[in-house]
Amino acid sequence: MFKEKAFALPFVERCWSGISVPGAEALVLPVAHACGPREAFMIGREFAHVHPAHDGSSHLMLPPSVVEELIAKGWGEPHPMARLGYIPATAVMAFAPRDENEVDVMLRLLTTSWDFARGKLANPAPVHIHG
Repeated sequence: MFKEKAFALPFVERCWSGISVPGAEALVLPVAHACGPREAFMIGREFAHVHPAHDGSSHLMLPPSVVEELIAKGWGEPHPMARLGYIPATAVMAFAPRDENEVDVMLRLLTTSWDFARGKLANPAPVHIHG
């Protein structure tokens, strides 16, 4: 359910991830829509990816204030490569959603990541993750 909705976002190209494990599917923006800052992308125009079904977690790029909220509320953690300084600190791992409410939270987070990558968040407000 989450994956279907994730790849239904406008302008999103579904590709194999350029930075993740085999089988991870990336959300990539076409050049004309990838207008966000460098910190909104993991590699190239890839702003998020969903791991294979046996895992179900996602890596995505989020504005710093949303990263803080995600971690504080236990919805995810810093991306391991971000901790090492290889990719921006705006990269996080979001845990796999377990039910419809969590799918809704993940879609809000992914939509924020999508807006960040499209350059639509000049001064992003907190997402207010419930749970």
